[in-house]
Amino acid sequence: MRVIPAVLSMAILPAMLAQQAFSAEKRFADATETNDQLMKLYDKAGDVCLRNPSRDVHVTVACMSMTVYGVALNERGWCYGKKQEANAFKKWHECEENSDRFSKSSLAGF
Repeated sequence: MRVIPAVLSMAILPAMLAQQAFSAEKRFADATETNDQLMKLYDKAGDVCLRNPSRDVHVTVACMSMTVYGVALNERGWCYGKKQEANAFKKWHECEENSDRFSKSSLAGF
């Protein structure tokens, strides 16, 4: 019976370590934009992405850009909104335990 937990831990542990390494990786460590500039770029992309019902290429690019700006800000310790918070009340703030974060896995296609 103890073999199963040992086998599971051998399968799960490498996956957990890989996730931690991916989380620690900073894709935008050399970015020269200030936090304020990134927040403004995020808002500008959001104006196109969130307020446009079409899925034209420029709208899709704006939506993808929002994710890139969001990940870059997350890497710097800034988050947009908190879990269980309505979108209308979300704002940029220094990340806390219950803050929303952008998924780095969504950048895999870039």
